Formats: sequence, structure tokens, C-alpha cells
Amino acid sequence: MATITPRDLAAAARVADGLVYGAGLAGVVAGGLLLRDGQTSWAVVSWALTFTAGAGLRLAAAAVRALAQLLLQQEKMNADIQHLAGESGRWHH
Repeated sequence: MATITPRDLAAAARVADGLVYGAGLAGVVAGGLLLRDGQTSWAVVSWALTFTAGAGLRLAAAAVRALAQLLLQQEKMNADIQHLAGESGRWHH
């Protein structure tokens, strides 16, 4: 299994953000068409579902960004630990 990098996660978050806008546009258009046809209740349902889907995608994108930041911090800590372990080995000899 391939290792997921923070860069991969950032790209996934950008895709999710793009999907938020795409879903929002589709929902507004669909709701508008339904409203124009006199189906007010279905228009409201369409807008509500679109809002819910967009909010879920936005939340997922935020979670992925947070995970990417955690992975970056972990990589920095691992590098610091390796550096400190190398330094302590030099002093004991």
C-alpha cells in the first residue's frame, strides 16, 4: 500500500473544495428549475440536500487539511528525533 503524503492530502482537500462549488451550483440550478416549474417543495428539498452535501464536503476538506498538518508535524518531529539521536551518539563515544 502506498504511503499517503501531506501533499496528497492537500490535493484531496482542494478536490473536495471544488466539489463543494460544483454541488452548490448544481443544487441552485436544480432548485431554480424546480421552482420555475411550480414545484416549490421539491426546490426547497433540492436546496437543503445541496447545502447538506456541501457542508459535509467542506467538513471533510477541513478534516483532511488538519490531518495533513498533523503528518507534517510528525515528519518534523521524526527528523528532530533522528537529529538528536545522532548528536547524543557522538557525545557518548
